[in-house]
Amino acid sequence: MSLDASGISWTDGTLNSLYGCKECSVGCRLCYAVNRVYRHSQNPRLHQDGRFDGLVERITLADGRTTARFTNRLLFDPSHLYAVLKDCKPKMIFVNEFSDLFHSATPEEVILEHFRVFKAASWHQFQVLTKRGSRLKDMNAVILRELGAWPENVWQGVSVCSAKPVEMQRIDELGATGAHLRWLSFEPWISDMNEPLRKAIPKLRAILRKNKIAWTVVGGESGSKDDTNLMTLDDARYLIQESRAAGCKVHFKQLGTALAIQLGVYSTDRGHRSKGGSPDQWPEDLNVRQWPEFSGSAVWADTEFVASFKAGEWMHFEPGGVKYPTF
Repeated sequence: MSLDASGISWTDGTLNSLYGCKECSVGCRLCYAVNRVYRHSQNPRLHQDGRFDGLVERITLADGRTTARFTNRLLFDPSHLYAVLKDCKPKMIFVNEFSDLFHSATPEEVILEHFRVFKAASWHQFQVLTKRGSRLKDMNAVILRELGAWPENVWQGVSVCSAKPVEMQRIDELGATGAHLRWLSFEPWISDMNEPLRKAIPKLRAILRKNKIAWTVVGGESGSKDDTNLMTLDDARYLIQESRAAGCKVHFKQLGTALAIQLGVYSTDRGHRSKGGSPDQWPEDLNVRQWPEFSGSAVWADTEFVASFKAGEWMHFEPGGVKYPTF
């Protein structure tokens, strides 16, 4: 993906300055990013300097199948980060679809460098998403100390993938930050077959209001036809209803493979249709794709910015803050 193209319905392009991660949520089990990064490591053109070494490992499951798994090691490529400063056309940019900016292995200084760039590239809107609410909460003080306030063009979000407390607590962790625009990704949403969400979290709208959530994205899990968790139609409707009641803009992304099969709209065509990602496959009340209101310059303005890292460098990081330069 690039700054000018994305297969994600709610953004214009992607900024991939970090690669690598580690499973930390029920929503990580069928992560598409790990397979994409593994394919990068097998591509002679992309991997000619060995930059993707050690980010992904192949493991054998008990049933004999092999799968890819992130190792907890990260790759940082500053040149990808600084590319946004050269792009003059204002756009919405999703930050790091192949990693998590607030991963424990990401040095504090690297996170701050991202925020410095976000502030300097004021004509863009940066959509940041994390499953690591605790690190986000901790970094809030660091960002405020460094910049005085969160850049207004940063949309800070957290992923919430089920009604489990470990997932839902991220909403409060996001609410504790100084982010100007806060959003939630209820994707991939994994329903509890024993308890509807409206019964498990009967006052979801109050939680959203309390934490000043402006935007919610809703979507089911994509994956194998034979091995994908279900987002129930009732849960999807409840997420939309409660978001609207709380004053949020709502973006419905996809039914997910299991719900698409259940509704009889699953397609063997490659692409979004197989995941129930086309609006003509949805019940009418799910057909909503909105974006939050935001202010921003429509014209690129030159700005002075001194980078802390050299654009020609790339670095590996591991948990514990150990840095491995490779230049």
